Parts: sequence; structure tokens; C-alpha cells
Amino acid sequence: MYKSLATKYRPKEFSEVVEQGVTVRILQRVLEKGAPKNAYLFAGASGSGKTTLARIFANKLNNGCGTPIEIDAASSAGLVDQVRDLITDAEQRSLDSVYKVYIIDECHSVSSHGWQAFLKCLEEPPMYTIFMFCTTEPHKIPATVFNRLQRYNISKISNEGIRSRLEYICQQEGFTNYSETCDLISKTCQGCMRDAITMLEQCAELSENLCLENSKQILGSVSAEVMMKLTNFLLDGNEEKMFAVIESLAQEGVDLKQFMSNYLEFILDLCKYIIFQTIGVTNIPEYLESVQDQYTNLRYTVGFENSLVWFNKLADKVLDINNAIKYDTSSKTTIEAYLIRICRGI
Repeated sequence: MYKSLATKYRPKEFSEVVEQGVTVRILQRVLEKGAPKNAYLFAGASGSGKTTLARIFANKLNNGCGTPIEIDAASSAGLVDQVRDLITDAEQRSLDSVYKVYIIDECHSVSSHGWQAFLKCLEEPPMYTIFMFCTTEPHKIPATVFNRLQRYNISKISNEGIRSRLEYICQQEGFTNYSETCDLISKTCQGCMRDAITMLEQCAELSENLCLENSKQILGSVSAEVMMKLTNFLLDGNEEKMFAVIESLAQEGVDLKQFMSNYLEFILDLCKYIIFQTIGVTNIPEYLESVQDQYTNLRYTVGFENSLVWFNKLADKVLDINNAIKYDTSSKTTIEAYLIRICRGI
């Protein structure tokens, strides 16, 4: 049975986990002491390895015996009825392992009634039952529950960490000419390892020769380069070329809502870049690498008087666009309407 690269290369040992050293060491200490808590929370960005860490930890707790019970709260309609059944089931010992482990993914989707049902079980948990909650939005967990969880913050993976992992996969799979493609993906996947490996696999479906020219056919050109061009067209008030960029993205099948979300981050990065330059910082942070790589255009784009004021206003307007298209079924039209107003300085 075919396995995607994201599944095939999902870490199964702590040693394979990328850049979560502190959390890994703490979990290993828990295993050494043999005294695990009854409830854990893994909180962090999407694709950073929360569920992977929970699975490895569960496997180590039970010495490879049995399998954890996984529940996706995002697709379980608040989880109320399922929580009641789960609590009843949690009282019973596991038949094939020491601990009965529940991994509840996207736990921020649990309704308030669902958490209320959970609370009693978390206050007086069964001795051999362990709950592992995973979330991208820990602030949505009620304080009464939150205080009963052992929390671990899972950090976003760095560009270098993602690039290194992608290159390892390329070597294992026999791909060629992959260096530039891995570099591009690492800078555009926003710290999400899962998305990065999926993008790599999409490129490999076209050709195992992962040269940048081939890969851009799959990834599209939604990179810092395209965002920089769009920014320059807005700065110059060039409506024709602005429309051409949006039309090209639409024709390529790019999700325009996601593009505008990424574009807001790009504009904010430009603002940060200008601030760092203003205060004389020479070592630009890693997350601004994709901006700095466009230095030829960057010098033109930000090198005018009061540029930070203009980019701050642009960020506000792009934020307005994102709010306007959130539930819009014709986002392309709305985006173009807002962008033409920016071109005209309205």
C-alpha cells in the first residue's frame, strides 16, 4: 500500500524529531523515572510535531505494546457524547499495554459542554489512563482544564531544520538536483514540516529531477519574488501589472485567500526589515531570509523616505482585505477592488 512521504518519514523515535530538544529531553526523563502524569498538553503551530511527539511518547510509555486511541476533536461535533463514552471506557484497564493512552488532536475544538464532561475525569483520573491533548490554540482551553494539564510548547521548525529534513528525504528517495527546491520550500512553508514534505512530494510527482525550473511548475511562483513584484506594482500605482499578477495566480489555481494571508505576513516582514535597518541591525533574523534574498528589488522597494509609514498603512489595508474575504465566495473580485484602491492611494 502506497504511503505518502509525510507518512513514510514521520518520526517514530525521539532521535528523529526535528528541533524539539528540550521537550524530548523532558519526556525522556519522565520515561526514565517511570512516573508519568495523567494529562499532557502539546501546544504549537501546525505541522510542528505535536501529534508525532504524543505518539512516540505513548509508544515508549507502553514499550511498544498496544496503540493509543486517537480522536480528532475537529471532526467530532464538540465531542460531548464521545467524551461521555470515553470517560466510561477510561475507567477500564488496557488489555494489551500498561497504560491506556488517549491522543485528542485539535482539542481546542471541544465544546464547553465537552470540557465540563472531561473535568471530573481529569480531577480524579484513573491510575493507568493517560490523556494527551494536542492543539494549535491553547488559549481556547478553559482555565479549569488547563491548570490540570502538563503543558509542552512545541516551537515552529526553522528554515534550516526543514531544509535539512527535506534534503535527507531526497537522498533516501534518490531525487536529484534538489538543493534549490528544498531551499525554496523551506522558506515558503511557514515552519510547517508536514506542508513542506507534501510540497516536495508534489514536485517529485512531476519529475525526480527536482531542479528549481521543474519545481516551480508545481509550486507555482507564489514566492517572495511574486509578492515583491506585487508590492512594487502597488507602490508604483501600476494597476495593469497588479491585475496581471492576481489573474496569473488565479489561473494557476492558487488559493487567493491563503495567498493574501501569506502576503500580510510578507508585508509585516518588510516592516520588520526596515526597522532592523533603521536601528542598524546587521544580522537579519532567519525568518526574514526570503525577504533579504530579494535584495536587488528590496533596495528599490523600501529605499524611499518614510517607507515604514507607507508599509504600515499597506499592512492595515491588506488586513482589511483578509477580513473582507474571510467568508467571501468571490474573493478574487474583492481582492482586486481593494488593490486598485491601494494603487490609486485611496
